[in-house]
Amino acid sequence: MSEYPELDDQVDGVRRRSEAAFATVYRITADDLLSYAYGMLHDRTAAEDAVQQAFLELARAAPTIRGDGRTLRAWLFRSVRYNCLDELRRRRRRPETPTDPLPDEPVEDDVADVDLRRALERLTERQRTMVLLRHVGGLTGEEIARVVGSNRVAVYAALARAERRLRHLLEAT
Repeated sequence: MSEYPELDDQVDGVRRRSEAAFATVYRITADDLLSYAYGMLHDRTAAEDAVQQAFLELARAAPTIRGDGRTLRAWLFRSVRYNCLDELRRRRRRPETPTDPLPDEPVEDDVADVDLRRALERLTERQRTMVLLRHVGGLTGEEIARVVGSNRVAVYAALARAERRLRHLLEAT
């Protein structure tokens, strides 16, 4: 049994494309996936789209899903990661101008949140991915390795470098 017994119970239902299983998996994972995607994209709508796309991909791939709840969770994070990277590439090719009206009242962010967001933006995409998967998604080194297509030892080394750089960026503010 994995660390995610509630997800373990849903894997077979996902393979059979059970609506109830998909709903349960969504309920269990959506908040963490959305937090991760938002950390990558800094846009709630785009983050929601990335998570939605991951679940559409899961619906298509459902019969081929293998493993337990931990594997399913890593599969979803990997899918969200690729969707976020695709969105970031699209933004670089075609920068968008805001079309939404500005809010009537200024939005006040906590100063620490703004400093953290700015520091995260200065990390490379890979470093930001690692930090967010570990500290927002709560994934282990092994799970992060599955998501980014690496091995656990390389992930721990890269994560340590990313955390050191993030700490340095935060101390400099």
